[in-house]
Amino acid sequence: MQIDAFGHEHPYIEAAFPAHETPSGRAAGGERMLAIKNSDPTATFLKVVDTETGEMIAQAKWNIFQDNIPPELDLDGDFWGDDLEEKEYAQHLCREYLIPRRKAIRESGGNLVSLDLLTVDPKHQRRGAGRMLVQWGTKKADELGFTAVVEASDYGRDLYESEGFQEIERWESRLPEKWAHRGKQKFIWMVRPAKKAE
Repeated sequence: MQIDAFGHEHPYIEAAFPAHETPSGRAAGGERMLAIKNSDPTATFLKVVDTETGEMIAQAKWNIFQDNIPPELDLDGDFWGDDLEEKEYAQHLCREYLIPRRKAIRESGGNLVSLDLLTVDPKHQRRGAGRMLVQWGTKKADELGFTAVVEASDYGRDLYESEGFQEIERWESRLPEKWAHRGKQKFIWMVRPAKKAE
């Protein structure tokens, strides 16, 4: 669903999930997500299914950190084959991408709700599926009295803003000279201040 929703517009996704537009790339990405689901106690995966067709039309991954500042690990695995340059580039983009989130986790004392992933099938956008998935996490943040954060695309900004997120800054990954010709990941860092559930 990521390739359908984002195309090739996000260098970070392109680098971290190589060949994600191919059947083998999708299978590898699915296996990675399943491994995360089974090993990351902070991760909650959600999906929205069209009740008429049974088709999955949207997905999200929220991370709920409660008194938990996780170790700052690099991307790893054999997804890049023998291409160590591509792996190094993906690791660099991942580190850059996570700078604001990791800082927010530390500053919150490990008490934060983070929307890590939200994708909606383009054929089903603007029907409320994305909003449902965002509201699940904002409700959880309110129940806990935690701040929520998201790295938003321009496409998702209005949805997040309508759910209480505020734009803090426009982020662009820094690249060393050897990759100056490569794509930089850009996003809007948005924060939804902590509040109590009503």
